[in-house]
Amino acid sequence: MGKIYCKDMSYLIFMLLLLSSLGCQKIDYEAIAKGITKEAKANLTEKLTTSIAAGGTVQAIPFCKQNAGPFTNALGMKNDVLLRRISDKPRNPLNVVSDEERRIFLEIGANQSKEGEYPTKTVVKKDFVTVYIPIPTAGLCLQCHGEPNLDIKKDTLMVLQKEYPGDLARGYRVGSLRGLFSVRFAK
Repeated sequence: MGKIYCKDMSYLIFMLLLLSSLGCQKIDYEAIAKGITKEAKANLTEKLTTSIAAGGTVQAIPFCKQNAGPFTNALGMKNDVLLRRISDKPRNPLNVVSDEERRIFLEIGANQSKEGEYPTKTVVKKDFVTVYIPIPTAGLCLQCHGEPNLDIKKDTLMVLQKEYPGDLARGYRVGSLRGLFSVRFAK
């Protein structure tokens, strides 16, 4: 009877360890967030490039104003996350950083690597996990986010002033940190 008891106990311990390990699988939030934001960047860039090719930067501004927010929201819902684009110098006031996000933005911006890359940041709270993915300025971005009258043409500047009267999203150079994707996962 002692041998059976040991076998049963060993089996029970094995099963408990197996079951507990299944419940403790760690979710790689950063990898998931990078996948979501990669899709967002690729899709927004493709749509913006198509719009610029069809009617120039002037035509792309209203397109971007009408579509960037809804696309970002839809992609977030599709992936069961809250997906936002945020900046310390937003064009759209809905994209302004909170005080906590400003600290994170400054931290990420201050840690650019020698290769010009910015780190990601993961913040874990009681009910959610937020991953911040940097949005560096690309050459294409300068047409609307560069220096006025240098990178941004006068007709483009006029449309920007009309569409975004409180616009702060100018004066960037290639490689500068323009914003962050905020990807929030519910726990």
